[in-house]
Amino acid sequence: MLNKIKFLASLVIITAIVIACGKSDKTTTSEKEKTTTTQDNKQETGNSTTQKKDETGSTGKTENTKPGKPELKWEFKRVGTGEYDTPINDVNIIVNGKKHFIAKEYYSFSEMPVNDYKSYEIPADAIIATRGWWAGAGIDYWAIQKGTEIIVMKREIGETTTEDGEPGDFTGKPEKVTSIKLDQ
Repeated sequence: MLNKIKFLASLVIITAIVIACGKSDKTTTSEKEKTTTTQDNKQETGNSTTQKKDETGSTGKTENTKPGKPELKWEFKRVGTGEYDTPINDVNIIVNGKKHFIAKEYYSFSEMPVNDYKSYEIPADAIIATRGWWAGAGIDYWAIQKGTEIIVMKREIGETTTEDGEPGDFTGKPEKVTSIKLDQ
């Protein structure tokens, strides 16, 4: 409970700083709809590589997909903006060409490279992972295969401060989002 209070307090402080600085994005609405990553997101995820994306933000087959395993990819579709220009996206996972809705989220998303899984505490058996991030808070999604199902998991993340005012990180407990039966 104390961690959640600290997390919320940090989020309020960060939001107030952004507002006080008068930070604004001059991008038009139609340009925002075509964009799925922000410079903040690239910095926070440590992802310096560029991935080709179409207008919905879908990415190609992941480097963790192996022969005999299902082909998975994420699709992030900008559906609007919230308060303080917070991006709102539909997060979908495409399994063997079939799209499955996962969630509507208030973050900018980018696919996470397999070599970042360990540093971001994504399970080693994850086939694909993504991180959504905005203004000091975010969410990780990943997918694993168990038998004939793809299990999609999520975990909240965020920046916090300790009781001594030192910076820290909040990592929530993994939760199952959905199971997707593979076609046989």
